[in-house]
Amino acid sequence: MGKDWTYRQLAAEFVAMTLFVWIGTGSAVASNRWTPLDESKDPAQLLGVAVAFGFAISVLAYGIGHISGGHINPAVTLSFVVMGEQSVVSGLLYWLVQFTGAIFGSLILWGCTASLTDHCGGADALEGFVSGICSASQTPSGAYGPAFGLGVNTVGPRVHQGCAFLLEMVGTYLLVITVLNSAVHKKSGAGNAAPIAIGWSVLLAHIVLIPYTGCGINPARSFGPMIVDSIGGLASLAWSRGWWVFYTAPFVGSLLATATYKFIFEETDEAAEAKKDEDAAEAAEETA
Repeated sequence: MGKDWTYRQLAAEFVAMTLFVWIGTGSAVASNRWTPLDESKDPAQLLGVAVAFGFAISVLAYGIGHISGGHINPAVTLSFVVMGEQSVVSGLLYWLVQFTGAIFGSLILWGCTASLTDHCGGADALEGFVSGICSASQTPSGAYGPAFGLGVNTVGPRVHQGCAFLLEMVGTYLLVITVLNSAVHKKSGAGNAAPIAIGWSVLLAHIVLIPYTGCGINPARSFGPMIVDSIGGLASLAWSRGWWVFYTAPFVGSLLATATYKFIFEETDEAAEAKKDEDAAEAAEETA
């Protein structure tokens, strides 16, 4: 396979991932309840964040799909490489710009929300701790890092790491099998509506996963906030118990979805042609 990538495609994936992380994790920060005494997930907050992630994928996939395919997720890119739709070199370059874009998106979000912790430690410190902003953003040294950890993915304290792995794997499976069946399958009826189905799969995964893991299902989305939190002094939060789940489960889920599609759902050119001939023969018999 010759060169199957362009700088325009890489730029599209970079910009899309930057905006995706800014939108998704930005909604997580903006919708935070900011109350330290009640850490439960409010249903409205959960739905708002899920909608932001799902709609962001749909909007961005429509925006760059015609340029790069609109992967916006290393797990999706892995599927395309395994399927032979994309070369290994192209896949690695997509990964590079996706992870870099995620870091850039988190850096922008940090800049957008930096003033939230300005009052921490000052005359309004008590108010800050009551609101929850300061306590949720305090570093081990006593300073204050990125507000609310920039929506970083973490495994919930009541969630076993094995359960977190399974959740992330199934959530990614849902996403990738939707991508393959709606946007790749030769007989898909989705057409130009495929990004809507894909966005909805992301939305649904977030509704289920947010209370448990914050919903990663995208290694780059997890990576951006973790790196920027580390820069801001919140490494202990970013790389807490179960961090490895976000870099293994999505790829396993992607491979399982790809295998399901390849061995069960995919329709090859030969099969499609044979089915076409069979339908034509049946039609001829009926008219005769």
